[in-house]
Amino acid sequence: MTYQHSPTGRRVLLSLVPVICPPEAQVLADAVVDHMALTFGASPPLLQKALAAGLLTYDLGAIPFHRRRAHRLSPDRAERYYASWEHGPTPLHVQFARALNQLMSLSCYELPEMMERCGYRPAPWIDEVAKRRLAVYRDDIRRQEVQVLAPDPLRPGVRVGKLRRERG
Repeated sequence: MTYQHSPTGRRVLLSLVPVICPPEAQVLADAVVDHMALTFGASPPLLQKALAAGLLTYDLGAIPFHRRRAHRLSPDRAERYYASWEHGPTPLHVQFARALNQLMSLSCYELPEMMERCGYRPAPWIDEVAKRRLAVYRDDIRRQEVQVLAPDPLRPGVRVGKLRRERG
């Protein structure tokens, strides 16, 4: 089963996009929150539950101070409320705000649109480095390949390369 934000969690995260992400990411708010769901989904179930509980607590915690839930705050109030958690009364508040900031920032800047807006194009560099490493370590790679494909001393007569070709 794939992780999905609760309706409340999704509303809270969408309300935090203008607070945490740069202005040009506002049009990508749904994509940022969807990417966060993928990140949360890769976490252990207990951590997923803790994040969901934290988002609900964050949302409801605004009521005593702002008379409305966090996801319904105006932009100014949302900034102030998030800052109150970021520099919060307990280490738990601070760590939760920091975690949201880190996860949301990561999700934001991993989107292809944001990478392009920043001019971040790693593919050419990766290709260049791969070619250089293949040239420098060519002999080591060949030696390792021979060793990996050599007959297994514990199973005489079995050739890994032959099995690999047969299995296709």
